[in-house]
Amino acid sequence: MAISGNIDEKTLARRELRKLLKQRRSAILPAAKSQWDSQIAHKLSSLIRECKPQCLAVYWPIQSEPNLIACFEQLHHAGIALALPIVVGPAQALKFVAWIPGQEMELDCFGIPMPKQREIALEPDYVLAPCVGFNPSLFRLGYGGGFYDRTFAQLSKAKRIGIAYELSHTEFEPDQFDLALDYILTETQLYAQQT
Repeated sequence: MAISGNIDEKTLARRELRKLLKQRRSAILPAAKSQWDSQIAHKLSSLIRECKPQCLAVYWPIQSEPNLIACFEQLHHAGIALALPIVVGPAQALKFVAWIPGQEMELDCFGIPMPKQREIALEPDYVLAPCVGFNPSLFRLGYGGGFYDRTFAQLSKAKRIGIAYELSHTEFEPDQFDLALDYILTETQLYAQQT
C-alpha cells in the first residue's frame, strides 16, 4: 500500500530502521567503540591472512562506522593490495582504485576521503562493506543508495565481507536484488554463509 510520493511501507520501514540503527551506533561510548574496533580488526586480520586475497577493497569510516584504518595499514604491510571505493555517479556501481595508507587524500562529493592519485583501477577479489544493519541471513542494510548492491552484482565472483557492530544485528526482509554477504564481522562474532 502506497503511503505518499510513491514511498511504500517497506521503503518507509527501512528508512526508519536505518535512522534507528545509525542513532544506536552514534551512541556508542568512545572507549567501547575503540575496544570493539580492535576486536573487529583482529577478526578481519585473521580472516584475510587465512583467505589471502590478491586485492582487498576497504572503506574509509564515516558516520561512526568501525574504524579499521590501522588494520588496513597492517594488511598493506603484509603484502595485500588495497583499494578504496570511488562513487562514479548516481545509480552506478562503485569503482575501486589503488590505495596505499598514508598517501595524499581529498574529499569526494559526499565528503568522504579518496586518494588524490586514483588512476590505477583495481578489481578486488574481496570487498569490505560497512553495514548500517544486517539480518540473520547475512543480508546487508546500507545507506539506501544501492552503490554496494550494484557493485556486488558486477563483481559476482568477489567475496563480500560485511563490517558491523553486533547492535546492528536486526530483522528485515531483503529487497529483490540484494545479495547476501559471505561473511559479517562484528566485535563478538564472525558470521559465515553455510555452504
